[in-house]
Amino acid sequence: MARSKILTAIGVMEILIGAITISGTMFSVMAGANAKTPNVLGFVLLTSFLSTALGTGILKHKKTACDLLIYFSSVIVLSKVLIFAGILTLNGALETSVPAPFKNSVSILYHCFVIFYLCRSDVKELF
Repeated sequence: MARSKILTAIGVMEILIGAITISGTMFSVMAGANAKTPNVLGFVLLTSFLSTALGTGILKHKKTACDLLIYFSSVIVLSKVLIFAGILTLNGALETSVPAPFKNSVSILYHCFVIFYLCRSDVKELF
Protein backbone atom coordinates (compact mmCIF):
# COMPACT_ATOMS: atom_id res chain seq x y z
CA MET A 1 0.00 0.00 0.00
CA ALA A 2 2.83 2.42 0.82
CA ARG A 3 4.42 1.63 -2.55
CA SER A 4 1.24 2.67 -4.30
CA LYS A 5 1.00 5.96 -2.37
CA ILE A 6 4.60 6.91 -3.18
CA LEU A 7 4.09 5.96 -6.82
CA THR A 8 0.92 8.06 -6.91
CA ALA A 9 2.83 10.98 -5.37
CA ILE A 10 5.53 10.70 -8.05
CA GLY A 11 2.91 10.60 -10.81
CA VAL A 12 1.02 13.57 -9.40
CA MET A 13 4.28 15.50 -8.90
CA GLU A 14 5.26 14.98 -12.54
CA ILE A 15 1.82 16.10 -13.70
CA LEU A 16 2.02 19.18 -11.47
CA ILE A 17 5.53 20.04 -12.69
CA GLY A 18 4.32 19.85 -16.27
CA ALA A 19 0.98 21.57 -15.76
CA ILE A 20 2.37 24.45 -13.70
CA THR A 21 5.16 25.03 -16.21
CA ILE A 22 2.75 24.93 -19.15
CA SER A 23 0.31 27.29 -17.41
CA GLY A 24 3.00 29.74 -16.34
CA THR A 25 4.63 29.75 -19.75
CA MET A 26 1.36 30.22 -21.61
CA PHE A 27 0.31 32.98 -19.19
CA SER A 28 3.60 34.83 -19.80
CA VAL A 29 3.13 34.47 -23.58
CA MET A 30 -0.45 35.77 -23.45
CA ALA A 31 0.54 38.63 -21.12
CA GLY A 32 3.34 39.61 -23.48
CA ALA A 33 5.90 39.06 -20.74
CA ASN A 34 7.64 36.07 -22.31
CA ALA A 35 11.38 36.63 -22.56
CA LYS A 36 12.11 33.18 -23.99
CA THR A 37 13.35 32.78 -27.53
CA PRO A 38 11.16 30.56 -29.74
CA ASN A 39 13.52 27.59 -29.47
CA VAL A 40 13.70 27.84 -25.66
CA LEU A 41 9.93 28.30 -25.47
CA GLY A 42 9.48 25.18 -27.60
CA PHE A 43 11.87 23.20 -25.39
CA VAL A 44 10.11 24.31 -22.20
CA LEU A 45 6.67 23.42 -23.59
CA LEU A 46 7.86 20.08 -24.98
CA THR A 47 9.45 19.02 -21.69
CA SER A 48 6.39 20.22 -19.77
CA PHE A 49 4.07 18.11 -21.89
CA LEU A 50 6.49 15.19 -21.54
CA SER A 51 6.47 15.53 -17.75
CA THR A 52 2.68 15.57 -17.72
CA ALA A 53 2.52 12.50 -19.98
CA LEU A 54 5.07 10.61 -17.89
CA GLY A 55 3.16 11.42 -14.70
CA THR A 56 -0.03 10.12 -16.28
CA GLY A 57 1.80 6.98 -17.41
CA ILE A 58 3.15 6.42 -13.91
CA LEU A 59 -0.37 6.69 -12.47
CA LYS A 60 -1.51 4.10 -15.04
CA HIS A 61 1.45 1.83 -14.18
CA LYS A 62 2.88 1.92 -17.73
CA LYS A 63 6.33 0.35 -17.95
CA THR A 64 7.41 2.71 -20.73
CA ALA A 65 6.59 5.73 -18.54
CA CYS A 66 8.59 4.23 -15.68
CA ASP A 67 11.60 3.54 -17.90
CA LEU A 68 11.48 6.97 -19.52
CA LEU A 69 11.12 8.73 -16.17
CA ILE A 70 14.19 6.89 -14.86
CA TYR A 71 16.10 7.90 -18.00
CA PHE A 72 15.05 11.56 -17.98
CA SER A 73 15.60 11.83 -14.23
CA SER A 74 19.15 10.55 -14.80
CA VAL A 75 19.71 13.19 -17.48
CA ILE A 76 18.38 15.89 -15.15
CA VAL A 77 20.60 14.78 -12.24
CA LEU A 78 23.65 14.71 -14.51
CA SER A 79 22.88 18.15 -15.93
CA LYS A 80 22.36 19.66 -12.46
CA VAL A 81 25.66 18.17 -11.21
CA LEU A 82 27.40 19.66 -14.25
CA ILE A 83 25.77 23.03 -13.51
CA PHE A 84 26.97 22.92 -9.88
CA ALA A 85 30.46 21.96 -11.09
CA GLY A 86 30.51 24.98 -13.39
CA ILE A 87 30.94 22.77 -16.46
CA LEU A 88 27.52 23.57 -17.88
CA THR A 89 25.67 26.87 -17.90
CA LEU A 90 22.14 27.58 -19.02
CA ASN A 91 20.87 30.37 -21.16
CA GLY A 92 19.18 32.92 -18.87
CA ALA A 93 15.94 32.42 -20.81
CA LEU A 94 15.51 29.08 -19.03
CA GLU A 95 15.85 30.60 -15.59
CA THR A 96 12.87 31.37 -13.37
CA SER A 97 12.21 33.60 -10.39
CA VAL A 98 13.20 30.74 -8.05
CA PRO A 99 16.90 31.03 -7.09
CA ALA A 100 18.87 28.62 -9.28
CA PRO A 101 20.92 26.95 -6.50
CA PHE A 102 17.75 26.16 -4.53
CA LYS A 103 15.86 24.97 -7.60
CA ASN A 104 18.78 22.80 -8.73
CA SER A 105 19.28 21.28 -5.28
CA VAL A 106 15.60 20.35 -4.94
CA SER A 107 15.64 18.97 -8.48
CA ILE A 108 18.65 16.74 -7.76
CA LEU A 109 17.09 15.41 -4.55
CA TYR A 110 13.72 14.74 -6.17
CA HIS A 111 15.11 13.07 -9.28
CA CYS A 112 17.61 10.95 -7.30
CA PHE A 113 14.70 9.74 -5.19
CA VAL A 114 12.66 8.97 -8.34
CA ILE A 115 15.54 6.95 -9.81
CA PHE A 116 16.16 5.09 -6.54
CA TYR A 117 12.48 4.37 -5.96
CA LEU A 118 11.51 3.33 -9.49
CA CYS A 119 14.55 1.03 -9.76
CA ARG A 120 13.52 -1.01 -6.71
CA SER A 121 12.51 -4.55 -7.67
CA ASP A 122 9.30 -4.45 -5.62
CA VAL A 123 8.25 -1.27 -7.44
CA LYS A 124 9.29 -2.61 -10.87
CA GLU A 125 6.81 -5.48 -10.30
CA LEU A 126 3.97 -2.94 -10.37
CA PHE A 127 4.76 -2.19 -13.99
